Amino acid sequence: MFAHRLLGSVLLLFGSSVSLAQGLETDQAMLWLDYDAQSSSTVALVTDIEIEVTGMLAYSVIKQQFLNDSQEWAEGRYVFPLPDGVAVESLRVAVGNRVIAGEIQEREQARITYETARAEGRIASLVEQERANLFSTSIANIAPGEVLEIQIGFRQKIDYVHGEFRLRFPMSIAPPYVPGAALSTEAGSPQDGGGWSENTTRAPDASKITPTLVGPLESTNPVALRVELNSGMPLAYLEASHHLIDKQFDRGLWQITLEGPNADPHKDFELVWRPAVGAHVDSAVFLQRLADQDHALLMLLPPEQFVAQQTRREVTLIIDTSGSMQGESIQQAREALLFALDSLSAQDHFNLIEFNNAASSLFRSPVEASSANLRAARDFVHRLKADGGTEMLKPLDLAMQQQVSAGFLPQIVFVTDGQVGNTVEIIKHVRSTIGDSRLFTVGIGHGVNSQFLDDLARFGRGSAVLIADLWQVQNRMNELVTQLTSPVLHDIELHWPSEVEFLPTQMPDLYIGQPLLVAARGDKLRGDLLVTGLSDGQRWQQVIPLETFQTAPGVAAYWGRQAIQHELDRSGQDISPEESRLRVIDLAVEYQLLSPYTSLVAVDKTPQRSHAAALRRHDVPGYLPDNGQRGQSIMARAMPATDAGMLQRLLRGLLALAMVVLLLLHPFVSRDAALGTDQDTPA
Repeated sequence: MFAHRLLGSVLLLFGSSVSLAQGLETDQAMLWLDYDAQSSSTVALVTDIEIEVTGMLAYSVIKQQFLNDSQEWAEGRYVFPLPDGVAVESLRVAVGNRVIAGEIQEREQARITYETARAEGRIASLVEQERANLFSTSIANIAPGEVLEIQIGFRQKIDYVHGEFRLRFPMSIAPPYVPGAALSTEAGSPQDGGGWSENTTRAPDASKITPTLVGPLESTNPVALRVELNSGMPLAYLEASHHLIDKQFDRGLWQITLEGPNADPHKDFELVWRPAVGAHVDSAVFLQRLADQDHALLMLLPPEQFVAQQTRREVTLIIDTSGSMQGESIQQAREALLFALDSLSAQDHFNLIEFNNAASSLFRSPVEASSANLRAARDFVHRLKADGGTEMLKPLDLAMQQQVSAGFLPQIVFVTDGQVGNTVEIIKHVRSTIGDSRLFTVGIGHGVNSQFLDDLARFGRGSAVLIADLWQVQNRMNELVTQLTSPVLHDIELHWPSEVEFLPTQMPDLYIGQPLLVAARGDKLRGDLLVTGLSDGQRWQQVIPLETFQTAPGVAAYWGRQAIQHELDRSGQDISPEESRLRVIDLAVEYQLLSPYTSLVAVDKTPQRSHAAALRRHDVPGYLPDNGQRGQSIMARAMPATDAGMLQRLLRGLLALAMVVLLLLHPFVSRDAALGTDQDTPA
């Protein structure tokens, strides 16, 4: 089935090249080669994503097949996004009938292993974590005409928000704003990622997070995606937010595939499902035993109803009006702000701040939410336009340094796409400056830097919401307003029946519609867990019998990933950066996970390239998000942006035809037969 789909995708590419004569705008995803001041390309055959969902966790494998169409031996590097908080645990490289498995090594050692194999002419692959949700893969010694497949396995959590489950898979990367003075970086060194930006004093790794990108009008990269969903309950709703899907139910499992031969890689994939009426979601315990220890994931649901006391709020709304917010993004941001303004009560105070290269506020300090002030604010919002840079520290400082009126709860709502390169600098500043304020983030558009916005909200004791399309503004902002105006469960304490390690060590505030996820590890997790907390002076408690656990794979990996993040958060706070690094390495090796200080490396034992044959460096474009901007491709520093004219497109079409012949001779592992059982589909 997989081979048939792959062949169909290649035929589709060939057909697209023929249709160019009729004036259609098409292009393939490419490996861009740059040598001797010339550029050529290789074609990415297909991207295939398989996701298995069980309970609150999912296991995913992303496969990408590439053909080196040049006459040179090739080395490729590409940068790609993955969901927030993923635990990357496996790497496999398939070349012909051979499969090369990867292993976790310390980052410096992994690079030495890779570079040694590259120099010796052996096929090798290296996967590195550049940011928590941004990764890079290098592939060495791809033979001319060779088809190569990279398989990366990882685990992620499922979000449960306001009564519905959400699975998000990012497909695009938005170019970040990179502030600071350029640093001197040797070309080709481990510090040089080959991106379009140089490393800077405020973003020392900028070259690694600014890959070549192609726009929505310049690629129709075939992407196949399949989700196997074990919901464990009847569903009232099952849909994808931004793609058309086919869905079938058989033997207790939902099989979801993207409708049509390929998906739009410029829009992030989000699958949403909602339990049927009468199917109640309770607090739950998922457990996995590994290395003589129990690992548990607990989902604690907040109380549904509290008698709320009216809390006077001082709300500061910050909107990003930088150039990256042009198109549909600024429309979504305006609508989000207007919705937030409508939620203010007469007893609240508020202010508005907009920023790009500079930051300015509507009022000198927060004012009453009177009719006149709200009218001025709405006029201000309607006039906003997107242009300029993204100097994010300025508006945050303006908001956090405002004098808070006595008796008011300070809340900051930050509306942005989060596209900056100096995220570490910003998070560190917020942690030290936030004070008693609560910071809520609203991520706008596809390709949003959601991990960064989650981290800001986490350290700001708020929450994050994502709005990818205009139609989502009302529902997602309504969720946020509910959290802003509803009582918070705070001072949460966990009383365990025996000694265990658990994360987070300090419980965050818990908002309505947002469960608390706790990871735990102990010799044997049994007995009753008592959870207590306060809201509006009312005491709340819940007892969770640990014996009611559900066995689930991936819980140990989830614990390992949370433990790694905990040690990274402590770096420079209560432990030294070096101690943090060593602890992260120990955890990553113990749980076999990728981290900032460990990498996955796979090396073939047999040399393929002779020392006499040259090796050329390739860079693989990622995909710009489709936020209505219709921007041009963003090419790497080392390569000129060439016009994809008719001749180049025709050559790619002929190449696609040659690929068909190659694929007929190339062995592929077939998939399970498609399910043919018809079942009722939720509305």
